[in-house]
Amino acid sequence: MRETFLGRTGLRVKRLGFGGIPIQRVTEEEAIEVVRRCHELGIDYYDTARGYTVSEERIGKALEGVRDDVVLATKSGRRTSEELLDELDVSLRNLRTDWIDVYQLHNVSSMEAWEQVKGPGGALEALLQARDDGKIWHLGITSHDPAILTEIVRESIFETVMIPYNYLTLKPEEALLPLCQEMNVGTISMKPFGGGVFSNANTALKFVLGEERVDIAIPGMMSVAEVEENVGVASGGLELSEAELELIEGDKEELGSQFCRACGYCQPCPQGIPITFLLRAEGQFLKRMGWRPGTEERFEDAIQRAEICLECGECEGRCPYHLPIRQLLKETSASLGRLVDERRALT
Repeated sequence: MRETFLGRTGLRVKRLGFGGIPIQRVTEEEAIEVVRRCHELGIDYYDTARGYTVSEERIGKALEGVRDDVVLATKSGRRTSEELLDELDVSLRNLRTDWIDVYQLHNVSSMEAWEQVKGPGGALEALLQARDDGKIWHLGITSHDPAILTEIVRESIFETVMIPYNYLTLKPEEALLPLCQEMNVGTISMKPFGGGVFSNANTALKFVLGEERVDIAIPGMMSVAEVEENVGVASGGLELSEAELELIEGDKEELGSQFCRACGYCQPCPQGIPITFLLRAEGQFLKRMGWRPGTEERFEDAIQRAEICLECGECEGRCPYHLPIRQLLKETSASLGRLVDERRALT
């Protein structure tokens, strides 16, 4: 696989990294098998976060014997110095290591949050202290808003940034990626598959890796088969064929910008509405899994929950993509209801 230097960190890594969200959804044994297969095939950058439940622990168990061969990156969403230092110590224990290669502030998506982070007693104080103490080696930051990151990068504090980037999320190309290239800041692409809604994962990965201003892509992987497929793509040619370009245009026409990326920041809903599931039920769940025993009942339960929406708008305030969630829930529920009725009429 192709290698690169991760900005000015000096870390030389494969351009295909490992995203640690999906291994929460499999057994520990399966997760460890997936991570170890990544290492066997040459993947050396592993991204996780305190917010990913058991992900850190599973990565730590899988890679304990090869710590010096890999780059470990994790994150904290805490905004105060004391809270971040507490989470850092938990991450070190979970990952079974004495240091974190890249430690990132998680989802700084407003300037108000950034002002809190760098203010007195803010998380930035803890980052600098931990770096001086040798607990972390390099400072990173993540956000779903490239405009926010562009402003923060200009302050010359962080060595890496993580941002959603794929063929339907191109805004980082306008200012953030050029600025990072100019300032030698490492760039890490999350959501290369758009949260799993794209028609072909191989095409999506080729697109991201074909952008030379992106250092690393970190697709989430939860099976050995996915690992092997992604490594195959990253090891081959990255030029997109005419058929793949047509596929991308088809996704652009079908999905536009109003689709759920499954980041989960809109949840939990005060009324218990499974927002992410509803918004992705038809476009991803049915497309991938088809009708299975119990699918109709699961859809009906989700639709009934959506009916008690209070229109409070909390979900929309938390959505980093500014989706009109309340309207999308109504449209999705109506469409799913029709599909369920049609399904029942045939059985």
